[in-house]
Amino acid sequence: MEPKEYIAALMAKARKAQEQIADYSQEQIDALVRAVGKAGYDNVETLAKMAVEETKMGRADSKIVKNRKSTMVAWYYLKDKKSVGVVEEDPAEQIVTIAKPIGVIGCVTPVTNPTATPLVNCMHVLKGKNAAIFAPHPTSKKSSSYTVKLMREAIEKLGAPADLIQVIEEPSIELTQLLMSAVDVVVATGGPGMVKAAYSSGKPSYGVGQGNVQILVDEDYPDYAAIAASAVFSRSYDNGLPCTCDQTMFVPETRYQEMVDLLVQNKAVYLDDPATLEKLRSAAFTPDGVINRKFVGATMPQIAEMLGITFPEDAKILVVPVHAPIGEEILCREIMSPVLRLFPYQTFEAAVANAKKNYWEEGKGHSCSVYSANEAHVALVADEIPVCRVMVNQTALNASGGAFNNGLAPTISIGCGFWGGNSIGENLTYKHLLNFTRVSRIIPNAPNPTPEEIWGE
Repeated sequence: MEPKEYIAALMAKARKAQEQIADYSQEQIDALVRAVGKAGYDNVETLAKMAVEETKMGRADSKIVKNRKSTMVAWYYLKDKKSVGVVEEDPAEQIVTIAKPIGVIGCVTPVTNPTATPLVNCMHVLKGKNAAIFAPHPTSKKSSSYTVKLMREAIEKLGAPADLIQVIEEPSIELTQLLMSAVDVVVATGGPGMVKAAYSSGKPSYGVGQGNVQILVDEDYPDYAAIAASAVFSRSYDNGLPCTCDQTMFVPETRYQEMVDLLVQNKAVYLDDPATLEKLRSAAFTPDGVINRKFVGATMPQIAEMLGITFPEDAKILVVPVHAPIGEEILCREIMSPVLRLFPYQTFEAAVANAKKNYWEEGKGHSCSVYSANEAHVALVADEIPVCRVMVNQTALNASGGAFNNGLAPTISIGCGFWGGNSIGENLTYKHLLNFTRVSRIIPNAPNPTPEEIWGE
C-alpha cells in the first residue's frame, strides 16, 4: 500500500471508531482510560525488557519503575476529572463550560521512552473521547507496537472499538510526516527535529523542549546526604535517559568535597584529571558538538571502555568537575547517560548566573531544582532562571508530576513554553486535547460603570 493510502486507511478507521463512542458517558470513558493504564501496569516487566532489548538503551529495572509509576499516577490524577459534557459551571460569571473531543490525535513517540509514552499519552487522549494513532521511532517499533496491542485488547474487552488506538507498524519519516498532516492535533514527544517537524505540519501541535536540568544546592541546606543519594538515583535512572534527570549540580566551594564524598558513598566514581576529562568530552560529543549516539543511554562499563579505564563493578554514575558554563565547557550540555557534573561556586548569585547561562544555551523552558532553606534564594532562582518548573527541595524527576506529593499534573510530555519553542509551558494533559464550548448568559444586576468610575484614580 502506498504511504498516503496507508495513512488514509488509519485515519478512516480512527474516525469510525471515534464515532462509535460519541455517546459514551463519563463513566464509560473513564473505564477505557483505566483499562489502558492497567494493561501497561500489568505488563511492566515485559514492556521494559522489550524496550531495552530492542533499543539497546536504558535499564529494564528503571523502565519497570517508570511504566508502573507513570500509569498509577496518571490514573490517580485522571479518574475524578470531568471531561465529558458539562465540566464546569460558574454562576457568578454565568458561564457553563462543555468539553468536546478534538478527533484524531497523532502521537509521535521517542526511542528513549517507547512504552511509557504511548501508555500515558493514550490515557490522556482517551480521556477526551479522542482516537490515537502512534508514530513510534523506527528503532523502537516492536516495543511501541506491542504496547499498542495491549491497549487495543484492553479496551476491546470493554466493548469499545480497538481502532481507537492504532500504530504505524513500520514507521518512517515519510509516514510520520503524512500522519502529522492528516490528524487533527499532533503530540510530539521527541528530539528538537521531530518537534520542529510537528510545528511545521500545518496542524495544531504540542511539542516538548530539550532538558538540561541544573541543580542549585544552597550552602545552608541541612541534608546534603539526601541530595547526594537523590542525584545518584536520578543520574543512574534508566542510564540518564529521562529529560528530567539531574545534569549539572552547583555546590558551594566550602562544601564541595563533602558533596563529592557523599556521592562516592552512594557508589559514584569521581574523576578530575584533565586527560580523562578531555577523553570524556571526545567520547560524549562529536567534533562538531553533536551528542555521540553511542553515548546516549550508555552503561557505566561502556563509558569506562570509551574512556580507556575501569570502574568498580558496583559503580552507578560518573561525577566530574566543571568550572565554566556551556560557552566554555561542552560538558555542561545535556548528556543523556549516567554522568553528573559538579560546578563549585563562591556565591549563590554566581551559581544562579552560570546556571542561567547554561539554560540560554540549552534546556531553557524545562525544569530546574533548588535545594535551600533560604526563601530569598528560592525566589531568586524562580525570578532569574528561564524555566517553566522550579522544583524546590525535590528531584527534577518529579517535574513530570510523577509523584503524589507535588501538585504538578502527571504527564509524559513536558511543555517548555516559548523559551523552549513550545506552544505550552505546563505538563501536557487531557485538557489540552479537548475543545471547550463556553455558554455565556447575561449576569443579573451586573454593574455598568461610567467612564469616570473606570478611569478615576
